[in-house]
Amino acid sequence: MVNVRKRQFLQATAALAIMAALPRAVTARDYVKRDLRKRHNLLLITADDVDWSALGFMNGRRNLTPHLDALASQTHVFEQVRTVAPICMPSRQAFMSGKLPHRNGGNGFFPMHEGTPTLCTALSAEGYYCAASHKIGHMQPATSFPWDLKQEGKDRHPMVHADMLRLAITEAQAQYKPFFVNCNINDPHRPFYGSEDAEEIDHGQTGPYRIPRPLKPGQVPIPANLEDLPGIRTEMAQYWNSVQRLDIAVGNILKALKDSGAWDETIILFVSDHGMPMPFAKASVYDHGIRTPVLLRYPGMRKPQRFDALATNLDILPTLLDLLKVAQPEALDGQSWIPLMEGQQRPEPRFIMSYVDYVSSGWLYPSRTLQDRRYAFHFTAWADGKTRLKTESMWGLTFPAMAEAAEADARIAARVSQYVEGFPMALYDLQADPGQRVNLLEDPAHRAKADEMKRLMLAEMERTSDPQLENFRIVLAGGTPVLTQDPPRYRIRGGD
Repeated sequence: MVNVRKRQFLQATAALAIMAALPRAVTARDYVKRDLRKRHNLLLITADDVDWSALGFMNGRRNLTPHLDALASQTHVFEQVRTVAPICMPSRQAFMSGKLPHRNGGNGFFPMHEGTPTLCTALSAEGYYCAASHKIGHMQPATSFPWDLKQEGKDRHPMVHADMLRLAITEAQAQYKPFFVNCNINDPHRPFYGSEDAEEIDHGQTGPYRIPRPLKPGQVPIPANLEDLPGIRTEMAQYWNSVQRLDIAVGNILKALKDSGAWDETIILFVSDHGMPMPFAKASVYDHGIRTPVLLRYPGMRKPQRFDALATNLDILPTLLDLLKVAQPEALDGQSWIPLMEGQQRPEPRFIMSYVDYVSSGWLYPSRTLQDRRYAFHFTAWADGKTRLKTESMWGLTFPAMAEAAEADARIAARVSQYVEGFPMALYDLQADPGQRVNLLEDPAHRAKADEMKRLMLAEMERTSDPQLENFRIVLAGGTPVLTQDPPRYRIRGGD
């Protein structure tokens, strides 16, 4: 594992001097033997907090994400993937392990169970050179992520990941190894492009940190989950500008891969960990928090297609290991997309579920959603009439703008209450109400659907030994859930 410090550099220099003095016969046996097996490489690119609605290949708006749009034209596009956890660390640990957060032990900002197999351990065991840039602390424990090269950081310089990729490929090729490189781009995480809080980290949006055509507040659409208010328009413009810089970073990464000569032998997968860091999105189970489109390209694939089957990001690990012909860990919660991509009959999941437990502050805000093609059923264990939601999605301009407008607008006041106080249970029609504003739980016309989804959620929670199972039973019986809070124990340790 390469993570160079000054002392290590001096030690390595001394060791090289000693090796140079040894006879040729002694050193020859230490040369890396060439692996003659024909094996594909893997490049996994992730975005931090990007919403599906900001991506050109999803929203139809051109010239904002040209590199991702160009990649999408060469890949399969999975339009209806949902993350199982709309929070950074639980999501990343889930799709890297193929296990639900409460089953791998990482249902908050803390490590999974020691010994949890991951994509990294599986490929390392197969002789792959494994490297990652950024979000290293969000993939734990270290034993589950034995990187040969790792580069932690939060820098949004558009070349930082491309430079790491070049180094990793050079190291892998020198050792006659296939590579697995995970580039974790920090954009469009807060603080957003052009905001006051981003001035220092983005060097005043100068030089390579600057995008060529920043959008203005009047040029951005407002998604269905938010209000059309001046403060929100300002922040959404900043957010979409951060997405533009994400796209520039992706373009640099793809160019580095092509320049290396490894393009034709490399599987490429792009995904976001979850949706936008705004109200009714990140750290909630609303649809703008959990929808995460996936791009997948691999050698020998059929003509690029767009798939709209329901899926979960837990499917990423089994799909990639299938493509790489590597044995899968036992008891995975996801399933491979290979049959779907090869045109075979693959029953679409009847529903998907997503989960929130601990947030970065260490507070326990348990919520669940069960979604089918049209409806979303929510269970919110913290909605006890006293608890108030407080997450990082309320930072910045958007939530304060909503709170201020709520003082004079009863409709917005009800929306703020819905977000901050929650409903113990709710049913939403995603087709008629994409912003999930109208709770249909008590609507007689939807009672049968609500009862069906309650039964499905209960059965799924029982099947996976969900830690909120007893609280759900309490709510179904008309009672009030019991939560034990211990923020100092569960809050994030450094970084965000």
